Amino acid sequence: HIGSLLSARNPKNLWKVLRELVDENRSFANDFQLNLVGAISEKVLSSIKSSGLSDHLLVSGYVSHREAIQLQKSSQVLLLVEIDSKETRGIIPGKLFEYIAAKRPILAVGPENWDVARILQETGAGNHFTYHAKEDLKNRILAYYRLYQENSLKSESKQIDKYSRRNLTGKLASVINQE
Repeated sequence: HIGSLLSARNPKNLWKVLRELVDENRSFANDFQLNLVGAISEKVLSSIKSSGLSDHLLVSGYVSHREAIQLQKSSQVLLLVEIDSKETRGIIPGKLFEYIAAKRPILAVGPENWDVARILQETGAGNHFTYHAKEDLKNRILAYYRLYQENSLKSESKQIDKYSRRNLTGKLASVINQE
């Protein structure tokens, strides 16, 4: 995860799933590292540590934007988390588009009916899970891990050009010009 991971964005089920995978799969345990870059709340860190993932956790502070982009491109899977509420369903963080451009699989945890889920499905850039998902989330992480082991973990993104800054700005200009 790259960015702010605030207290209200604490996917406890994800931490539980990752702990289960570490306990059940020695190979996964040997390879797994959770990298958090940016501002991470103490509540989130405490939750991760109480899930028994301290040995797999690497926390970095802020990095330059250039370094953040490089980290995104070199990550195996990118984590995107949004607050689990009806009010955040329409929030599409700018980070999503940077993640898509990095061409790495995205694991998104957020509210039900989140607009991000539609974009991920449309582009094939990743998968969305609600805060309460467990088995599907675990199965997806295992699938990503198997692909990683086969050296074939990649994003199968399609139709991502329409989400480029240039195209989105053009659409906005078109809407403004219609008024």
